[in-house]
Amino acid sequence: MTEIRIRIEGGRRLQRLLQNPEFVRGPLQLFLRASSLEIEKESKLRTPVDTGRLRSSIKTSLAPLRAAVGTNVHYAPHVEYGTRPHWPPLSAMQPWARRHGFPAGRAGAFLVARRIAQRGTRARRFMQRGAKAAIPAITRHLDQLAIAIGRRWSRGS
Repeated sequence: MTEIRIRIEGGRRLQRLLQNPEFVRGPLQLFLRASSLEIEKESKLRTPVDTGRLRSSIKTSLAPLRAAVGTNVHYAPHVEYGTRPHWPPLSAMQPWARRHGFPAGRAGAFLVARRIAQRGTRARRFMQRGAKAAIPAITRHLDQLAIAIGRRWSRGS
């Protein structure tokens, strides 16, 4: 997991102001929105594409002081983290096998399923790599957040 550390220097006044949700809400919401959209964009660029469903499902969800980037596609964790060898259902393999030029019907699906049963699937880490790629932009957004909070502090808000 990628970690960003922030060190805040200042007196008690700054600490009081930073603990006041109204003081930081506006700038913090802008930071969260910009940063999470950056992660979404970078993750989509790194998502493997077959039908496009997984990539198009990556979305940002915003709450007042919280942001999350993710997908609701049930197979996303299997693509992100890979799988151990297992025998997948042939019905799930048939459409994929057909799109990728394997023999029609159950024969093609069997070939794909057998390979997965032998080796599993490899991790693609599209979300993790997307978050890591977004760090330079997030750092810039963090600088903008600090400037916005500094302006509010100097006004005595």
